[in-house]
This record gives sequence, C-alpha cells and structure tokens, in this order.
Amino acid sequence: MTIRTVAILSPGDMGHNVGIALRKHGLRVVTCLAGRSDRTRKLSETAEIEDLPSLEALVGEADLILSIMPPAAAIATAEQVAAAMQSAGRAPYYADCNAVSTGTTLKTAEIIKAAGASFIDAGIVGSPPGRTALATRFYVSGPDAAVMDALASEHISVRPLGPEIGRASVLKMCFAATTKGAWTLYTAALVTGEVMGLSDVLLAELKSSRPDVEAEMRCWVPRLPVDAGRWIGEMSEIAATFGHAGLPTGFHQAAGEIFTLLDQTPIARETRETIDPNRTLEEALAMYAAALPNRKYLAPPSGAATLTAQPLTPEAFAPYGHVFPAGKGGSPGTRDNLVARMENRRYNAQMNACMSYYAPSPVPFTVKALEIHRHSSQTFVPYSMGRYLVLVAPSDDKGEPVTSELLAFHGNVHQGITYNPNVWHHPFTALEAQAECLMLRFDDGSKVDTEWHKVTNGPVVTA
Repeated sequence: MTIRTVAILSPGDMGHNVGIALRKHGLRVVTCLAGRSDRTRKLSETAEIEDLPSLEALVGEADLILSIMPPAAAIATAEQVAAAMQSAGRAPYYADCNAVSTGTTLKTAEIIKAAGASFIDAGIVGSPPGRTALATRFYVSGPDAAVMDALASEHISVRPLGPEIGRASVLKMCFAATTKGAWTLYTAALVTGEVMGLSDVLLAELKSSRPDVEAEMRCWVPRLPVDAGRWIGEMSEIAATFGHAGLPTGFHQAAGEIFTLLDQTPIARETRETIDPNRTLEEALAMYAAALPNRKYLAPPSGAATLTAQPLTPEAFAPYGHVFPAGKGGSPGTRDNLVARMENRRYNAQMNACMSYYAPSPVPFTVKALEIHRHSSQTFVPYSMGRYLVLVAPSDDKGEPVTSELLAFHGNVHQGITYNPNVWHHPFTALEAQAECLMLRFDDGSKVDTEWHKVTNGPVVTA
C-alpha cells in the first residue's frame, strides 16, 4: 500500500515536529484536535497540520496513523482509534510510537488487531526532527514495519529491528533509561548537595574532574520540570521493562519520584516555549530543594546570621505590598470580593492565574535565592494551608536585593498578600502543612516575567 496521508495523534512537542518533517517530505499530514489543549492546537497550526473533525474522519482518510502520546494515554488512544475504525469500516496501519514497555505494546497491539488493522511497534529516539543535524531515529519492528519506510527523509531515519513486535519498544526503553535516568540521578545528587550546603563545592569538583558531566547538568537539570509530568509514566514503563528482563525495577521507580518532585516546582508551570532561558542551575536547585517534602536540615552553620519571622501585618508589610483578608468563609449566597491591588506595567502582558501547590518546608532553613517581577504585582490568595513564610528585601541603586536587610513574616490562611512590582521576595514557602493558593500575575512570556538572584551566605530563617 502506498502511504500518502499520515495521521498524527497527537501533534505535541514531538508530534508537530514529525508533522513538519513529513510535510516537507511531500506527505499529507492530518490530525484530530477534538479535546486537545490550546497549546497543542497552536503547535499543530504552526506545523500546518490539517485538523479533521473526528477520529472517524481521520481513520477514513489516513493510510498510516502515528500514535505519539504520553505513555499513560497509549492504550486509551488505541481503544478510541479502534472504535473509530470499526465505526468507519476502515483500518489503516497503526504505529504505536510511545515510550512504553513490551507489556503495554502487546496490549495495544491486541486492541488494534481486533479492529482489523495492522500494528507496527515503533520507538522514537533523539530530539524532534529538525532540531539538530542528526536525524530523529524511528526504530520499528513487526511484520508490517516496512510500511514506515515511507517516513524516511532528511530529518527522519527509519531503522528496522525485525518482525517481532516489542523489540522497538525495548530499544526505546533502554535508551530513555540511560538519558532520563542519568538526568534524575544528577538531580538527586545535586539537590542533596544543595540541602546540605555543599552544592557549590560539588559543582566545582565536577567542573574540574568531569567537565562534560557538569556541562550536561547545567544544560538539562534546570529544564527538567517542564517535561517532568509527562515523564513520570515513562519511568514506570522503563521499570516494567527492566523487571521483564529480570533486573531490579527500583532505579526508575525512584526516577519517577524525582520527576514527581520536579513537577511540584514553579518551573513545571512553564512550557518549552516560555521557560526562562537565563535561569541558572544554582537557581533551579534552590527551587527544587524548597519543594522537598519532609526534608531535614543540618544545624545552622556556625556564625551564620539568623532571621526570625514576625507576624504578618498590613502596616509592617506596607512598603512591599498589601495584606488583605481571605478565606474566612461566609453565608450561602454571599461572596467576598478580592481586594488585592493588582498592577500591570506592560501593555502586552496578560493575567496569569493559576492554582499553585506547595509541600511544607520546615524551618530553620538558609535563604538561597530571591525572585522579582519588575513589571507586575503578584498576588497569592490562600485556599488551603497552615502558616506560610514571606521574605522581602529592598533594592540597591543597581536594582539588586540588599540581603542584609531581609525581613521575614509568617502569614496564615486568612491572609492574602500582594507583592508590589519590583519587590525582591522569596518563593512562596509553606511551613507546617501542604499549601494550595491562587496565584495572580501579569506575564508576557518573556524572560523578565520573573528574574532570580542567588543569595550567597544568606541568613538562616527561624519561626
């Protein structure tokens, strides 16, 4: 069968770049965006992928379907497509290109074959097509794997692994085990050093003795939270693959726990398009350490300055922002108006409203980093929490924080706060319990939405 139309489910980070490469290769590329996110829709539009109204329409026009989804969605996607095949009375080739174990691949194959379609096992290795000079590798296996040769082009290399379904998936799992597994190991070691006050020394030693590893850490570790949520499931699939081979599964179960931690940090709310390219590894490590649940701290270093938090009051906080009542409840049929004073200093910035979740950070701890939003105020409206910590610092003539004049306050669930624009402050820090709050800020997606400052020899905060 000649392949002329290829369907991609779904055109996300990898999928839309595959679509671009296939269109340049002369193939028609289609998808179905029903139920997809606004970001996926924008990526699909960028790739000029044709959006069909339903899976039945997609099945009716595609010669080959590429499933490029998060691992957890692989089986559900196959079930939806199989139902559409039966409804449309047509069964194009189906290639599962997801990062999944052999067991998941075989289950998916059964679903697709039951719908009368031919199944191809595929594993994508490398950066998305066109990102680097090296072509993206599609390892393929199964009786009909030769169909995938239609994708081979300047940016896509198709590499057959034989007629046995499962071989391509195992290759993908083993490759991802080394890359993502190494990145999580790097992260675990660096965060441990950060918590124990030795990250600077550790990084200096790595730069001296293992410069390639230190460079890889600086490249990848600050960016991991953006993809952490999607990669948690992949670590479970890798662990299952290791177990199938008779090896310990704990390596990548722990890697999944690291990605779960990273997914709780503020960086995880960014995307590959909006991530701050100037954020340093040191700044990221401070954020990762702050997200640790049940972390334990060493005693404050000998001679370190201490800072005791005082109760948060509108009068004491007035030079830096606004304290307003929140979360006290009311009678049915009534409402509390938000009295936060929001300010936006950029005409093109839009309101960024999101629910934020924080693990508790017991005191004492050393202040390692501060942030600033020079063009927007930032408001936190408590939803569910105990006490939380507020740290602010004035700026010097160059706009840098005067860390010797840091002030610390402890607020509670009945107090919301707004930081004025251009105020240096510590990331939101919950104290005794997990915290949930609504965060409001005006952003335009540029690097100046949030700027960071690494604090050297910062004070130890006590409650």
